[in-house]
Amino acid sequence: MKKLLPQANTLATVIRTFKFIANTMNCTLNDIADFNKFEVRQAAYYSNACFFLDIIDENLKLTSLGEDIMQDPKRAKVRIYEQIIKNELIGQLFAKTALYPRRTAIKEGKELIRGLYPEYGEAVIDRRTKCIIGWCEEIIDYMKTRKTV
Repeated sequence: MKKLLPQANTLATVIRTFKFIANTMNCTLNDIADFNKFEVRQAAYYSNACFFLDIIDENLKLTSLGEDIMQDPKRAKVRIYEQIIKNELIGQLFAKTALYPRRTAIKEGKELIRGLYPEYGEAVIDRRTKCIIGWCEEIIDYMKTRKTV
């Protein structure tokens, strides 16, 4: 069974949510909603994004990858960025986002998602594509502003 595509719009909040889950014993969707100051429905979006990335399981527990990432919490953001880019679908969208204008990346992204998720309606395809493109843009912005030593 395919995992649902993420619908958590802000990658920074996905990462913050992951760290919160990692540091909260018996974390619940209500805990996530309270922490992020949003509705339980939105908490589900952000926990699902973590699940999609294989850093938590369906029970809001860290996977072995999630545990490995949290061995060095300061590098968690970069490690999660790496995990995102390694994902086959998101990796393709990342390349399109880096190479093409946003409109072209979205158009081609919709075609990819439509082919992989034919059960999704057009509105869902549009929202999921824009969400993932937004993640890619956040990563690209980070890469542009990151200072190397």
